[in-house]
Amino acid sequence: MSLIKGSVYSQAVGMETSFMAILPEVGQDGLKTEEKYPVLYLLHGGIHDFTSIVRDTRLVPIVKEVFPELVVIMPNGDFSFYTDYKGDYQYAYQYQTFISKELPELIREIFPVTDQRKDTSIYGWSMGGFGAMTAGLSHPEQYGSIGSQCGMVDIAWAIETRDFLKIKHKRMFGPKMDVAGTAYDFYYMTEQMAGRPKEEQTRIFHCWTTEDYLREINEKFHKHCCALELDYTWKVVDGPHGWGNNDAGLKSFLEWLARDYYQRRDS
Repeated sequence: MSLIKGSVYSQAVGMETSFMAILPEVGQDGLKTEEKYPVLYLLHGGIHDFTSIVRDTRLVPIVKEVFPELVVIMPNGDFSFYTDYKGDYQYAYQYQTFISKELPELIREIFPVTDQRKDTSIYGWSMGGFGAMTAGLSHPEQYGSIGSQCGMVDIAWAIETRDFLKIKHKRMFGPKMDVAGTAYDFYYMTEQMAGRPKEEQTRIFHCWTTEDYLREINEKFHKHCCALELDYTWKVVDGPHGWGNNDAGLKSFLEWLARDYYQRRDS
């Protein structure tokens, strides 16, 4: 497999921004451009960057082992929660627009990745889980599989309990910091998805850890999703807030993703 670092200019973010990519094994002639590879957009957590998942986990060998045909794109999200900033920041810092619209278009121009919904996925850890769920629930026509690892699945809880982030929350959600009934309200968005025909619903993978400081809000959201009877898979793995001991959460997600892909391909 190949691991590369790249950068693109983003009109949505208003600056050049970097990404890392994992590419499938290539032969002498490079990637088979007549093939369109499945693609995963994998989002880092807060106070991290686009290199952190590769540095902090066994992502590359896990992908090689369980899903060697997958292209993985890891964009830089700064400490934005992958939101579109409001007020004076609305003409740049549009991170949700970047990851859900602009970046996929750029990636399809650079790499031979699919534009098919069924083989396009987005997943993330902590802040990245929030960004992935926002993108996936807002664009079910674009992502076949979405999910969150130890994610901030209830941003209203964060707004209420984290006064030290109040200035940032106002930039992200506006001065009233009211997210109810918006794309950032996952209770509302999953209820909307449950009302769609099954073929229009997106598969959700939800994982958290036994020692996660966000465990309570993840367990509450889990009960909500189960009650809606969505195409919803969940897993609890050992460890603190993160990918799980020995990257168990990350590997479980990739195995789940690969299982669906290979079953469809081989059927």
